[in-house]
Amino acid sequence: MGSTPPPKPPSFAEENAMRVASESISYYDEASDTYHCSYGPPAPALSIHDTERELMVRVDPHTKQVLGFSIPQFKAWYAAHAEEDGGFEVELPPVWGAETPGEADPAE
Repeated sequence: MGSTPPPKPPSFAEENAMRVASESISYYDEASDTYHCSYGPPAPALSIHDTERELMVRVDPHTKQVLGFSIPQFKAWYAAHAEEDGGFEVELPPVWGAETPGEADPAE
């Protein structure tokens, strides 16, 4: 018998995050100057202020799975974070955990 540990089982959260990211819906609300991105169908969520990324992350209150994000004051955020080609990326973990940067201030 070898001493190789058994393979790590697939993570449901990571698998699901990849699936729903491909099904994401993004839109910009000009009236409130807010950019929204949702992963998958609408679901109840907590909003957590991520100070490092300067945005609000929507998290499932039971599983802590990231369901989307919103960027308030998007024009100012975009001016500070957009790449030279005009694009921008927001990288979030599939599951919001204690190791996640930013403040965990639930706001309902």
